Amino acid sequence: MLKLKPFFALFTALVVGLLLLITSQFITSMKHLEEVMNERGPSSDILRVALLLEGPTYDQGWNSSAMESITEMQKRFGFSLEIANNLKPEQIMNVAQKYAANDYDLILGHGVIFSEPFTRVALQYPHTRFVSFNGEAPHPNQTTIRYDMKPAGKLVGMLAAKMSRARKVGYILVDKPPELAQAEGFREGVKKVSPKTEVVIGKVSDFNDIENAVQKTREMIARGVDVIYTTGDSFNLAVITEAQRAKVYTIGYIADQRYIAPDYVLASLVQDVRQCYRIILEQYMAGRLPSGKVVYGLAEGVNHFSPFGPMVPPEIREDIERELQRLTSSRGSFGG
Repeated sequence: MLKLKPFFALFTALVVGLLLLITSQFITSMKHLEEVMNERGPSSDILRVALLLEGPTYDQGWNSSAMESITEMQKRFGFSLEIANNLKPEQIMNVAQKYAANDYDLILGHGVIFSEPFTRVALQYPHTRFVSFNGEAPHPNQTTIRYDMKPAGKLVGMLAAKMSRARKVGYILVDKPPELAQAEGFREGVKKVSPKTEVVIGKVSDFNDIENAVQKTREMIARGVDVIYTTGDSFNLAVITEAQRAKVYTIGYIADQRYIAPDYVLASLVQDVRQCYRIILEQYMAGRLPSGKVVYGLAEGVNHFSPFGPMVPPEIREDIERELQRLTSSRGSFGG
């Protein structure tokens, strides 16, 4: 038995050594795992944002501007992002509920059509913030962004009247209440420049109603209109193209649309969606995004003119710039 003691001693030493090695590796692995978790952070800390669109992401206008703007903000702020597009009105509430139920922090509905469904959903999900445009926002976790469009419309009306030789200008718009303030401003701008200039208004029922918008364009051209302002989402491209065929000037909207017809688009009234989303995200991240209605306009840089086409004389550009300065000097920051 005495001869076996060295064997047991060796065996015991090996077992103890192996246990120490395993313990050391376990501690090292746990430290590494902790470092990785600390580096990545828990997934729940990542802001979750959903963007809901009524139309397609490729319309070169309202919807595509929203997509481009939010992806730019995603790179800056590092939030996770989901985009749902081509939503029909009857789908919106269910889609909003789906995102809110999955703990999305911020749901953005890019248009007035999202306001009512958001209002019906918001109280069920008090920890989710719902943001829409041009609608109502009665609950504390709702915000609706409104554009101060009457002053912008006035500028466009002045440009249209100054560039019209026939003293007939046209305006194609969607027949919805939020669009009427800009139409009123457009008329005021035209009359300020030329009281005898005729304003022809063409109304269509929907922002994606391309067929009727093109028909209104043809009717205006047949009446002798030689400058057309078009404020659609999906139909602007078609309207500008149709007017170009007839060698009629147009004024674009939302994005700089001179590339569509460089010789016939005088300028575009840009609704700078990037600037709008920049303000929304900066305020939300800082915990300062107001509830209720918030107004943005010329003073906030959300509305502005694109570069003018070469067909616009320098003196007309200067007149428009002077009026722009006059309008913006009377407004405060963020318009609210």
